[in-house]
Amino acid sequence: MVISIAWALAVALQAGGSRDSVATQRVVAEAVRFYRGDQTILNGFVRVPNGMLEGVALGPDGFAAFTMDVSVKDHAGTRLVHDGWSRRVPWSQTQVAGSATVEPIALALAAGDYTVTVVVKDSASGRQQTVDVPVAAYPARPGASDLLLAYGIRRGSGGDTVPAAGEIRKGDLFIAAGPDLRLTPTHASLAYYCEVYRDSAAAVPWLLRVMSEDGRVVVATKPATQPVAPGGGPISGSVDLTGLPPGPYRLGLVVGTGADTVVRTAPFTMGGFEVERDLVQAAEKATLPTDLWSRSTEPQLDTMFAPLVYLAASSDLQVYGTLTLEGKRRFLRDFWKQRDPTPGTEANEYQAAFYQRMAEANQRFREGGAGEVPGWRTDRGRVFITHGEPDEVLRRPANGGSLPWEAWKYTKGRPLKYVFLDRTRLGNYELIYTTDRRERSFPDWDSMLDPNAVEEINSF
Repeated sequence: MVISIAWALAVALQAGGSRDSVATQRVVAEAVRFYRGDQTILNGFVRVPNGMLEGVALGPDGFAAFTMDVSVKDHAGTRLVHDGWSRRVPWSQTQVAGSATVEPIALALAAGDYTVTVVVKDSASGRQQTVDVPVAAYPARPGASDLLLAYGIRRGSGGDTVPAAGEIRKGDLFIAAGPDLRLTPTHASLAYYCEVYRDSAAAVPWLLRVMSEDGRVVVATKPATQPVAPGGGPISGSVDLTGLPPGPYRLGLVVGTGADTVVRTAPFTMGGFEVERDLVQAAEKATLPTDLWSRSTEPQLDTMFAPLVYLAASSDLQVYGTLTLEGKRRFLRDFWKQRDPTPGTEANEYQAAFYQRMAEANQRFREGGAGEVPGWRTDRGRVFITHGEPDEVLRRPANGGSLPWEAWKYTKGRPLKYVFLDRTRLGNYELIYTTDRRERSFPDWDSMLDPNAVEEINSF
């Protein structure tokens, strides 16, 4: 099956050039600042060119992998934050010329000057690249956040609560952004997101301007107004730039009037038809495996069906057990089609991210000594599949008479905390407390831990 041209463009636009170009093998990172309370919330985007990765070509199951290490130092050079994780990239994606993987990061910073250092290392070859991003955290509330440009913004609905690969979430919006944002003549829609901060509710006037490299305004929208609640609110949308000549530009958002005017700008590039031609030719050379469901056996289908209880009500899934083999394939195909964030393309990023987390959960959280309980069925696995990697983790091993426990915290969107306790001392962790109203807590959870642990968890 030939890979979808739209899918190839989506991944290749992140790099915007030939696989052999040195520039497209460079890791690039950018950061956008928002304001919450007295802190700056930093959303960063790291573009990892798939061409720098080596891997194992095992047909549809092949992959490449990289590790990402993120640290934050203050102006004195003291390291304040350090985190790291690994990612797999399907082999088929590494074969698309100019394609890249965009990895979002999020940080909360007090007022001051910082350097965010990102180190990306290819797991196969050991080659690595380092990028430093200077950041000035706001000393006080600004009139508006930085302007975030994106390839697309979608609104979540129903059980759609988990960002797809490369997305970040702002309220009920899912934003697919990346550094060095590049458009092409047939993919010329530019999305934007900016938060406006005000003391009281107001209808805030605003407009957009597209400026050329020499500062000339080449496109301007009609003035509009946006209701903003006390404290602030977002201005978001998209602008069609079809017909814009190739070259570098800046999008400017002008908010307010008179002395209250705030201007935020961000760069982007419009490519020419030759860029699209090269990307299409590269896409035609790359192949994806045939339909996942058509080539899966019934036991494999059942294995992939079971974790869907985390996404849909059991009543909506009851029909599956009564279906024939082809019926099960059709059920799963339709289930994920309804949740595809990019309909009409071969890739379903939400589906891929879900099963990637399921595979990781099976590796990291299996329980029962010999692995009798698959990781996805454990409490930690369920939370991991539903919400992804926690933003902060506390791990405490057994110490004397105290039992081992873990606390996970999610800070993006609605804050959530989960506490897992291993009462068996065999690695079988049970959820005993959470702020998630959809999960169950033990009323006496604090009596299961020593007072120091309870105090540490409450202050976490």
